[in-house]
Amino acid sequence: MKEKLTIGEMAKLRNLTTETLRHYDRIDLFKPQYIDPHSGYRYYSIYQYEILGTIKELRQLGLSTDEIKGYFDERSFNNSLELLTFKHLELVSKLKELTDLEENIREKISYLKQVEKEDEEKEDEEKEVIFRKIKSRKLITLNENINNNLQLCYGVIKLENMLNEKAPILASNRLGIIIKEEDLRLHKFEEPSVIFIVAKNKQRIPKKHQRTVPGGLFACIRYNGELLWNRSESLAKILNHLDKHGYRIKGDALQIMYVDITITDKPNEIKFEIQVPIEKV
Repeated sequence: MKEKLTIGEMAKLRNLTTETLRHYDRIDLFKPQYIDPHSGYRYYSIYQYEILGTIKELRQLGLSTDEIKGYFDERSFNNSLELLTFKHLELVSKLKELTDLEENIREKISYLKQVEKEDEEKEDEEKEVIFRKIKSRKLITLNENINNNLQLCYGVIKLENMLNEKAPILASNRLGIIIKEEDLRLHKFEEPSVIFIVAKNKQRIPKKHQRTVPGGLFACIRYNGELLWNRSESLAKILNHLDKHGYRIKGDALQIMYVDITITDKPNEIKFEIQVPIEKV
């Protein structure tokens, strides 16, 4: 064991690179303690280990080199406690954000795998009307009609800005539009529609932007294509199916973006699902 260490020895001892130590030297953050008067060689002291260790820890906590300089200029018990307390709160907040983001992404992956499985199992049922029971859902809506793709883009942004989630609402089956019951009955399939997001339980949204869709039996159909508005054929097929089997509409329909443009650029892979609430005549 020795007291004086070369830059390579100190770097190896603290698991740093020599370039990192040279950088700290250049900015006057951590400098060698000894200079040989004859050779000019610079040496660190083993007793400087604590300072370099503290620098490493503070860098791990996200402090800049200027902030670390300021810390060493006024290092004291109270300042250290205050700094660690602040950084701990900051880390807890970041952990929560990462946890929420991980949960969101995990749900998206699970959803997309389910879509993949359904596509493999129900390829023959595509574009056919099926009846499904769906639970009650709470929607978040701007209560504004969407007439074209330009308005749709701005509508999605407004809705996302209302949420406290850490990942976009796309790449899920939560975004869609409301098709009015009256328009369905009159076969006005291309009328302007209200955009919505299916809310999560933890969302806190003003009541004026909330809407509940009752659970029950729905006539559903899926279709592929780039445009949200190309739904006339599918809606006509649903209404014909209802007439044929003795059912009627009992509320507004939902058109869900099932697989959207954040997942694929291929038009034949983009998928929508229309869900029409029904009851027996």
